[in-house]
Amino acid sequence: MCLKTVVCSGIFLLYLMTTITTALLLTGSKETVQYHFINESLTWYEAQSFCRLKYTDLATINNMYEENHLVSTLDSHATATWIGLYNGQYNRWLWSDGSGRADFTKWSLNQPDNYGGIESCGEMYADGFWNDAPCGVTKAYVCYESQQDGSKKYVYYLQGETWPSSQDICRQKHTDLACVHSEEESLAINALTYRVWMGLFKDSWVWSDGAETSFRYWQRGGSYSGNCVSVEGSQTGVWIPADCNQKATFMCQGDVKLKKMVIRIKVQSDVDLTDLTASNLLLQKLETILRDREVSDFSLKWQDDKYVFQR
Repeated sequence: MCLKTVVCSGIFLLYLMTTITTALLLTGSKETVQYHFINESLTWYEAQSFCRLKYTDLATINNMYEENHLVSTLDSHATATWIGLYNGQYNRWLWSDGSGRADFTKWSLNQPDNYGGIESCGEMYADGFWNDAPCGVTKAYVCYESQQDGSKKYVYYLQGETWPSSQDICRQKHTDLACVHSEEESLAINALTYRVWMGLFKDSWVWSDGAETSFRYWQRGGSYSGNCVSVEGSQTGVWIPADCNQKATFMCQGDVKLKKMVIRIKVQSDVDLTDLTASNLLLQKLETILRDREVSDFSLKWQDDKYVFQR
């Protein structure tokens, strides 16, 4: 045992473990989505690295339900906030409701041809075959509603709207614009012989975590440019392309990654550190210093060759 008149040495062990309270969302598919708003301004690339280090990735939004939850997670933060969508450069045909790529297709002869380089939305002809067309043209359109038994109910609107306006109306009143995944669904939509917009569109945006969801929630109007996407908290959560090198707050998703770190501090002192009162005061002082620096979830131990003191 060390005496107060003798120099004593030992090791402090500092155990640190990071934790955080998570925001959970239980979706209709019973999968849990966790969003974490990070109130720190970073570039999109820096935010991606941060989220991958501490969680899973930047936030992915699969549907309108998750969009609403993400906006509620922003709470009063009326700010541009990075999510995980970025420009992947290569266009592909997708479905408006988030169901991903258009694997089943029924293109008319020589379509899609992207005539004039401006045809990024899909319509169904009266004969049931498909054509690509400019999204700003007004047409009749067909929405769908998901039923409890898993089936779809189709609702036709004969008053012409642009493709974006048709999408907005379908999402407000039903589920989304009609999406076609089989010949059976194609025949159900084509039962009335109207030339209509459906939920087919073309873009090159992809998700940081590799998710296949094709859900989008763009700001209407305005002129924006950039290869990364932010959510505008002040504008009901609409999405806006932005320069990836701009700094903004960001939204991560996924489980927090717990990390345990042990720091060993070797000290020498002329105080008898085996004395319970002395060692406890020293541990208490270290604890206060750590908490003042906003370090939490840790434990402290003092040990020498014979004794271990823990706080």
